[in-house]
Amino acid sequence: MNNRLQWWKTGNRKYLGILGLIWLASALCDRLWFVLDNSVPAWDQADYLTGSLNYWQALQHPEWFSGEWWTNLWQLSSKIPPFTYIATAIIQQFFGRGTDQATLVLLLFSAILIGSVYGLGVQLFNRRVGLWAAGLTVLLPGLYRYRLEFLLDYPLTAVVTLSFFCLTVWRNQRLTSVIAKSPSNHQLAIRKENKASYPLISALKRGTIQSLVWAIIFGVSLGLALMVKQTALFFLFIPIIWVIAGTIRRRDWAGLVQLIVGLLVSWFIFYPWYRTNWLLILTSGKRATLDSAIAEGDPALNTLDAWLYYGKILPYLVSWVLLLVPIVGLILYWRKKERVWGGEGEDVFLTQRGAEVNAEGRRGFQKGYGLGGLGWSFGWLAVFGVGGYFFCSLNVNKDARYILPLLPVFSLVLASGLVLLQGGWGKSVRWGTVGLASVLMGLNLFPLGGAFLTEVLAPRVQHFPYLGQPFPLDQVIDEIIKTSPNLQITLGVLPSTPEINQHNLNYYGALRDFQVYGRQVGVREKQIEQDARSLSWFVTKTGDQGSVPEAQAAMVENVEQGGEFQLQKTWDLPDGSVLKLYHRHQPFFQVTKVNSKQSIVGADLDPIVGAGLGTHFRYPPINEQQNPPYSPINEQQKPPYSPINEQQNPSLFNSLPLSVVEGLDKIQLNRVIVPETAPPGLPVPVTYEWAGDWQPLQSGIVLLTWHSLEGGYQYQWLHDHGIAMGNLFPKSTNNRQLSTVTNQSPKYQVIERMAMLPPADIPAVTYTLKATYLNRETGETYPISVPPVRIKIAPKAPATPAPELDLITQFRTLAATLPNGSDSLEAIFEQTGRINQYDPIQDYLVQADLALTHRLKLESKRLDWAYALALSRVLQVDSQSAIAALKRVVQLDPQNPYAHAYLAFVYLYEWRGQDAQNALKPALSLNPNLPEVQALSGGAALMQGNLVKTWYFIEKLRN
Repeated sequence: MNNRLQWWKTGNRKYLGILGLIWLASALCDRLWFVLDNSVPAWDQADYLTGSLNYWQALQHPEWFSGEWWTNLWQLSSKIPPFTYIATAIIQQFFGRGTDQATLVLLLFSAILIGSVYGLGVQLFNRRVGLWAAGLTVLLPGLYRYRLEFLLDYPLTAVVTLSFFCLTVWRNQRLTSVIAKSPSNHQLAIRKENKASYPLISALKRGTIQSLVWAIIFGVSLGLALMVKQTALFFLFIPIIWVIAGTIRRRDWAGLVQLIVGLLVSWFIFYPWYRTNWLLILTSGKRATLDSAIAEGDPALNTLDAWLYYGKILPYLVSWVLLLVPIVGLILYWRKKERVWGGEGEDVFLTQRGAEVNAEGRRGFQKGYGLGGLGWSFGWLAVFGVGGYFFCSLNVNKDARYILPLLPVFSLVLASGLVLLQGGWGKSVRWGTVGLASVLMGLNLFPLGGAFLTEVLAPRVQHFPYLGQPFPLDQVIDEIIKTSPNLQITLGVLPSTPEINQHNLNYYGALRDFQVYGRQVGVREKQIEQDARSLSWFVTKTGDQGSVPEAQAAMVENVEQGGEFQLQKTWDLPDGSVLKLYHRHQPFFQVTKVNSKQSIVGADLDPIVGAGLGTHFRYPPINEQQNPPYSPINEQQKPPYSPINEQQNPSLFNSLPLSVVEGLDKIQLNRVIVPETAPPGLPVPVTYEWAGDWQPLQSGIVLLTWHSLEGGYQYQWLHDHGIAMGNLFPKSTNNRQLSTVTNQSPKYQVIERMAMLPPADIPAVTYTLKATYLNRETGETYPISVPPVRIKIAPKAPATPAPELDLITQFRTLAATLPNGSDSLEAIFEQTGRINQYDPIQDYLVQADLALTHRLKLESKRLDWAYALALSRVLQVDSQSAIAALKRVVQLDPQNPYAHAYLAFVYLYEWRGQDAQNALKPALSLNPNLPEVQALSGGAALMQGNLVKTWYFIEKLRN
């Protein structure tokens, strides 16, 4: 038997050269478009570009043999499979970071797409059809429109086509092998009686090995497709089921085993990511489908429009030219009633497979399995096309780009229609059609005129590069970094237009080593005050605000007119509107570098963070006459930049100086500022002034205990947090940047303006502070000397204006409600979602985890701390550590059914159904009618395959 893959192994240089020229022409066109384009990425594009940078950063220091590193890698993208991100990260490692560099990965996917379509054409028709189809993929409007956007749909199209091609090769090889070994093949029976059978047996073995290799390659391609986007299964599910059914029908058990091997290979590729993020994938599905469909007004599934939606837009994705001319060719062909295997003339679809079929017995092939005929080829394409169309239509959220993977396969149908146009006139029609399609592509992609032509023949796909003045998003980021070079910043973004939105500002911040994060806030009316009080930077604009809720107008008014912020800078935008950057008058954190030859306090400071503080202070000031900062250089010296306003009432505060010994590596707490009195249960303003080397400051978590003087530690509240809430920048893991910060070991001073929360039921006595340093990287701890400071809690004391509580205090307050169960969970998730906007990397959870772990080593019976620790680990998606923390909760709170339910939930997340069932037994004893416990019990039973028990709990829930 001839080698059916010889065309791929040795190839024909002419055809491969043509394929290369097709790709090169496409690449030159695309890169010219990107060179001319001055636009900024819109919402989704910017989000995906940021994802690629996340993986670029993670791959800078890989730990290939660390399971924790792999888990963290998969968690970087918890809802979207990361293959496109990883491929783009590798591209940017070689070509640098940026939008133009990232889009180079699309050239790789174009090469995969062109090669896969050509391969399908050869497998199902011949090289001629394959070449024409490959060329058409460059000219189809739906494909060239979206290969100029950094979205997942074009990479998905390429990898799905590659997977379908590999499946087709494997299927054809198995069919060939089955026929060759069929007892009805008299030639094989005769050869078995002769010694000449050995070459044939050898050839059959080679064919089996080749089909196994292609099954494995298919498995790899399927795994990669599912790692691009979950919807890959929309297009490949039916072909896979079809092949499995055919293999079983033919009793090709060896082929079935090969296919199972291929599927297992794909499982090994996609399983780790899906296993890590399965719960978030499921919970985010509603928002990505139902909510989006409702917001966009997509037709409901019970209407005819839902099932005709993609059929109606098909002419726009293909263009009328490339749709109608091939259809005419197919109609003419069928009218002539040409047969693929009949006649003496040359068959336009004579394939290499056809020659092999003739050699092996064409009649057995054609009658037994239909392999090699035009109907067989179109039938196999129909399996893919109908299945993909059905599942895309079944998805309530509809968009033209969701159906792109059908277009390359459809291009084979179009190419066959063009090839069927025979004779001299047919050649002219073919080249004329392609030439006109090329002109239409140029007119749709570049502002060359010809709108009258594109509106008729290729409408609705115009996509010109933006040739105007660039939008100043990079300048916004530069201004923030210039003002706060040593702080990580969360920027509140209030407009949401394609040009100015939270995603693209976040992306430009990520390009600057992730120093600035953009987040959309002010979208809920009840959270406006909290949003405004929690961030120090905001962006607003005049004119069109984009897709924003009604609450956004009130949020803009709060920032622009509330008095807390000053206008930092403005930019005139190309659309005539004005972009405004606002900075808080008194930032929460101020970092200053101190001359290393002088001591920290009272030294000659170089203010590098907190510009624009002015005199707009919300915090009561330090009373310098009573509490002068000590300086061994000059006791009368006063810092040229100090948050002091002597006109304020000095009686509100107690603040005592602390001598600082120069050269110590340990950090120092130089000053603590609090009111003299404060009521319980309300936020209290507090200012901490830290000093030391950069490394311990950046890595430091301070465990602050405000305890009573009379009763010792019996009455206390906590104010644990990372120094500057973990926002010091650059991070210690960035050695290159850190070396520039720590050059010549300069000292730094960090001023924190925060709020703490004394419990509502705490006794009305005087409290003081105890401080302990915890290094988050090394685990080192040591006590910190605290300046004498006191605060008296008095129920009738006037409340002093305070900022928003720090995130860890808010988090611990929420976690304290966990024993209440479902009554508190909704509020917890809502508030943690809000808090996460202020800390985009959720470092506050890490700080809380480390601080509470340390405290529970000293006081292991604190139930409130145990709940908070468990919640922090659950929200970090650290299931093993969460299980350990929840076991502690169960020990401390054994009579609470919700404690057992929380533990069971994490077991279910880990797919440990038996452990979940065991954890739920005490909860069922304590409160068997609790709906949450019944639901979890049903899930545990289902996970163990106990359908009867599952149905039992379902019925209990219904009743």
